[in-house]
Amino acid sequence: MIIGSIALRGVLDQYQRAGASLVELQLFELATAAATAITKERRPLELALSVDPEDAGDLQTELKAARNDADRAIARFRARVEAEKLQEGMNFNFLTALLREERRGADALLALPLEARQVSLQLRVARGMSAISQAYVPFVDKAAQRVIEADESLAGRVNVARLLGALYESATRLPSEVMPALKRSEVIPPEAVMTSMRVQQRILALWDVGVSQLEFGFDSPQLRQAHEDIRAIYFGKGFPFLTRAIETYSRRPLNATERGDRISEVYAPTTLPILRMRNLYVDAMMKEAVAIQESTLLQMKLVVFLTGLILVMTAIATWVLYRQMLRPLFGLRDQILALCERRPLSRRRYEGSVLAVRSLYKALETLETRDHQRMVLEQERAELAEKLRTLSETDELTGLPNRRGLFARLDGLGEQGRDYVAILGDIDHFKAVNDTYGHGPGDEVLAAFSACLRKRAGEDIVVARYGGEEFAIVVRSDGLEMALAFAEELRGEVEGLAVRTTAGTIRITASFGLAHQGGPVASWQALFSIADRALYDAKAAGRNRVRLSNATLATLGPAAQPGGGTAARRDEAAA
Repeated sequence: MIIGSIALRGVLDQYQRAGASLVELQLFELATAAATAITKERRPLELALSVDPEDAGDLQTELKAARNDADRAIARFRARVEAEKLQEGMNFNFLTALLREERRGADALLALPLEARQVSLQLRVARGMSAISQAYVPFVDKAAQRVIEADESLAGRVNVARLLGALYESATRLPSEVMPALKRSEVIPPEAVMTSMRVQQRILALWDVGVSQLEFGFDSPQLRQAHEDIRAIYFGKGFPFLTRAIETYSRRPLNATERGDRISEVYAPTTLPILRMRNLYVDAMMKEAVAIQESTLLQMKLVVFLTGLILVMTAIATWVLYRQMLRPLFGLRDQILALCERRPLSRRRYEGSVLAVRSLYKALETLETRDHQRMVLEQERAELAEKLRTLSETDELTGLPNRRGLFARLDGLGEQGRDYVAILGDIDHFKAVNDTYGHGPGDEVLAAFSACLRKRAGEDIVVARYGGEEFAIVVRSDGLEMALAFAEELRGEVEGLAVRTTAGTIRITASFGLAHQGGPVASWQALFSIADRALYDAKAAGRNRVRLSNATLATLGPAAQPGGGTAARRDEAAA
């Protein structure tokens, strides 16, 4: 009787877990449907933005229908959440207010004539709609977490459904960054190209992580066909088609707006297999939960019937039952808890013959594998973000920090209470070098000049390419005379430099402007602006010389005034 009661309780727990998971899966389905509706609202809006208001009647109707669908989907999800009192972590008021605000901005732009809809304004609207999708992600995550809490074995499949939803959103977002420029027959802005590249990398990363999980999903012909459709239609046709278009038209404009319409017509249908795959995954999970309920209900009836037979079972049969089911289930529970709490996992191999328990152990192995894959993905994302940050702060030609990298290194440096000298150096007549010898030798001259600066960089000296042929140097100096001598020494070295290029040997000179700041530096940009005026003075005085800013000269006294200091004596000698 005791063993029968335990077995009945186990089946009852499984039945209740299946019922609870079915309820939570229905909530998850409502959440994903709302996410899809929000994403689908984006395409008619972007199409309407590319045509004149008087020609956008059908698109306006389609946009209105899409908005109504999104509102209804959100309302259904919200009603279910409020009925079950699950509002914690789901701020629907904020979501609807944000959606209403973005729609108001989109409608304001739609009211403008086509020629007044700048690409930047269209990008802002598109990114605003993308922000709505991102703001909705916690709602889906909350619903997914409830499914996992109801049945841990569904964690992998729910995460696959979430991954497919993220993949569909990213695939739909990809043309949003470039279509405004394509529709207007303009070159795609660099910022939009960079954003689209990040979206492409996210799509590829999501697919690389999810492809192995997709292949080991439900044993369903529909799922397998949807999987093949994603490979063949989206990644075989739509994705490479759009990426080639982005690469092509980021360098030159379209020949006609119709080409942009063609891109939109070809790409949009290729994203549908991703959505179909996600919906199939959710439907399959719900069907499986229903099947489990029916199965466990039958098992409960069977257990009740067999309880009378269990009374006559021998101690050996009891021990066999314990070894085959109860002890493995308890061990499985401990392993699941250890995995959830990230404690060292003691892997126990199931040696029994009960298929249900064996499938649970296999599900645990799948869960552990996917959790490991998620951790690896997070680490790869962090490494990729660091690489992108380094690339964005480094000048490709010279290897020196660019202007952004310079200010990143100077951030907080000026608060140390030390004296600093900002120096701006500019290669004299560099345009003539490019005009005479070509840009290739010109780049070699820039590289040679940057090499002179790089070998002086150190703990107290920061060098960077400020822009074009202009370079920035920041020197920590306890005395301005030392910085002035440093700049003069550098000027002399450049004057004696013979750059061997593919066009022959080129000799160059450079001019330098200095600005000094005592104590904490309030604004590096302001200090460089003063140095830039000093550099302009050096150029105006004949080039190939060093100039202090007027503000710095005023702090040095009569010895450094024109006619009384080193800079003045060198100017007289040059004259």
